[in-house]
Amino acid sequence: MDAIIIEGLKVDTVVGVFAWERQIIQPLSIDLTIATCLEKVAHSDALEDTLNYVELCDITAVTIQQAKPNMLEHAAQLVIEALFDHFAAIESIQITIRKPAIIAQAQAVGIRLERHRNDIRARTGE
Repeated sequence: MDAIIIEGLKVDTVVGVFAWERQIIQPLSIDLTIATCLEKVAHSDALEDTLNYVELCDITAVTIQQAKPNMLEHAAQLVIEALFDHFAAIESIQITIRKPAIIAQAQAVGIRLERHRNDIRARTGE
């Protein structure tokens, strides 16, 4: 399967469960692997035949910033849903969200979710 890969997308947002975290802006680092067919654009060399990286990044950032999530898992799920809703050509998404420098002994902490469009359809009955 073909994939579009975005690594290290920086999103500054309110995130966390503790009162002090709700008062500050923290950086998140996001990696996305988006499975989609890239055969058409590989031949055409035309932007309209693929998913636009800028749109993928913008939707990801805005979704998280507007949600101001408590949990990284929730942020990841919201991004997955937004991207599936916006781009019918996405077959699956793997998202990793890291919160750097929150634990002094660790470079970052984070989570990874992977969802497939067919799995979501099966759960929702679409």
